[in-house]
Amino acid sequence: MKIAFKTQLLANNKQGTHLNMACGVARFAWNWGLDAWNRQYKIYVEAGKPKELKPSGMSLKKQLNAVKKADFPWMYEVTKYASQQPFIFLQRAWNDFLKGKIANGKRAGKPRFKKKGKSFDSFYVGGDQVKVSGRFVKVPNLGWVKMSEPIKYGGHINSMTISRTADKWFVSFSMDVEVSMLPSKSQARCGVDLGISALATLSNGEIRYWDTPKPLQQKLRQLARYQRRLVKKVKRSKGYYRLKTKVARLHKRIADIRRNCLHQLSAYLVKHFSHITIEDLNVKGMMANTRLARHIADVGFFELRRQLTYKSQWYCAELTVADRWFASSKLCSKCGRKRENLTLSDRMFVCECGNKMCRDHNASVNLENYTARSAGIYAAGDNGSVIAA
Repeated sequence: MKIAFKTQLLANNKQGTHLNMACGVARFAWNWGLDAWNRQYKIYVEAGKPKELKPSGMSLKKQLNAVKKADFPWMYEVTKYASQQPFIFLQRAWNDFLKGKIANGKRAGKPRFKKKGKSFDSFYVGGDQVKVSGRFVKVPNLGWVKMSEPIKYGGHINSMTISRTADKWFVSFSMDVEVSMLPSKSQARCGVDLGISALATLSNGEIRYWDTPKPLQQKLRQLARYQRRLVKKVKRSKGYYRLKTKVARLHKRIADIRRNCLHQLSAYLVKHFSHITIEDLNVKGMMANTRLARHIADVGFFELRRQLTYKSQWYCAELTVADRWFASSKLCSKCGRKRENLTLSDRMFVCECGNKMCRDHNASVNLENYTARSAGIYAAGDNGSVIAA
């Protein structure tokens, strides 16, 4: 199984300068290649699209290598992958754009230039240049750099990517490992209804509600204060960059708190339930509500689904994603009647059969029954109710 292991690099000032230089080389190579691609593609179209004039990442890489020694000798100070790999990424980006690839619900856009201070700083290192010894990793043309922890898994390292978030450096290893499947502690089923006030409402009785820390909401005033001060600073001054780093650190802390909460929830679910059902939420459509958009983005629905997808494989748990049009909130979990006039402000579900319960808990029970129905344990009655098969 292919997995990624990411940890922090404890780089000193000299090492940080070299890593920053490698990121700059990778960014320059991308921009050089994109500019050359745009010019050559225009000639390719005007000439009637002959095959020999079609630009490619490999041809652009050869063109840069031909002039690199004379025009850009400083590129040799860092690993060769910093100036070579961007062309492979550029080829992939153009292919996704031209083919109209859809990823995470969005169509791939046209490749754009990367600006220093605006783009994400990172560079790639191939597996042939990766060496790890305990808590140290060897960066080509730099030497050994200390990591905050050793690699937790044993396996073949295919590559590594070194990146910067705020003022901290991280290394991510792509590895092929043998993962021993760990069965969940029980064979119970669970429906999970995702929300804003409570991150998740579970259908079981042990832990019914899983609260969300709402990290962005909690740090919003502090973030706004930093940004007001940042606007008044003189751009490219020392005070400007110092305060800009503070803003980046705060954004990183917000993301870390959110990610940690999602990891705790996903780990709990796959360890305690063998069958889990979640909703296929239209997050893009939900964020069209301007009053709730920030709160929805603060939860991280897609990240939870991503974590559940791979963790359910590790723990031999079955993850079911209910159909997007399954009315989990409007169906009565006891009799199966559908309440058409249910609005978002109705926090209690009241049915004609006498069932009265929290709408989120009612939805989670319906999701649990959705799994049971798909497994053939239950069948739908004449009025939509769930009965024993």
